[in-house]
Amino acid sequence: MKEIIKLILKYHFTIIFILLEFLSFSLIVLHNNYQRTVFSGYTASFFGTLSSIITDVDDYFHLRTTNHKLVAENTTLKNEIEKLKAYHHVVSIDTTWLIKDSVEVDYVYKTAAMVNSGFNKTKNYITINKGTTDGIQREMAVCSGEGVVGIVQNVSKHYARILPLINTNLRVSGKIKKNGYYGSLQWDGDDYRYSYLNDIPFHVNAEPGDTIVTSGLSTIFPKDELIGFVESVDKVTANFLTIKVKLATDFKRISELYVIKNTRKQEQEELEAISNE
Repeated sequence: MKEIIKLILKYHFTIIFILLEFLSFSLIVLHNNYQRTVFSGYTASFFGTLSSIITDVDDYFHLRTTNHKLVAENTTLKNEIEKLKAYHHVVSIDTTWLIKDSVEVDYVYKTAAMVNSGFNKTKNYITINKGTTDGIQREMAVCSGEGVVGIVQNVSKHYARILPLINTNLRVSGKIKKNGYYGSLQWDGDDYRYSYLNDIPFHVNAEPGDTIVTSGLSTIFPKDELIGFVESVDKVTANFLTIKVKLATDFKRISELYVIKNTRKQEQEELEAISNE
């Protein structure tokens, strides 16, 4: 207490000056309409900005929860869309058929979260928190809310390793959405933002900005899943174009994913195996 008294006595002139300044300012604001209006405006602006900053900070820390909810909702919607497609197919075959919730769908979507990754090599990978106990199997498609991510490579009981588009060992069948011409998409091991669509005939009209999607010519990906957009087009040989594709998925930011199961995959592969004997 003695130290506080000594401090007040030492700086009493400064303290009195500050108090008088505050009192003077208060009297000016209270007894002059113009100054009161200006002060009120600045005060409202200050507290409004402060409130906005606090809200933004709060929203930032809730982004993960919000994003998780959105992914779950999107997964539900995708599964409902597949049901509607199946319903439409049933009705178009025979209108006397009853539409049931148990009707078979072509694809089923399941949410998963990335728990590990390696994006600094040519053989990149992603690990997700779903495995065989969740119905995950090898060669299932994996997408994000932005677009195609990759294919399930290996599975354990609780985890799965994903081979992403930015792995030089992966090839995915992609097509130019506007005209349907398809080729093989493969990463060159350089920039994680870009890949290359090869084997497109040189006469095909392909321009920067064109949308590249999955062709559907496999048992893994549904058709028309977004891959990316044409960045540039080069005629490397006299027969084929090399199309640089800006990938829709930002691999440095993804966290929530969808694993897609083709419910008719085994049937198709068994039939094709018989046909090739």
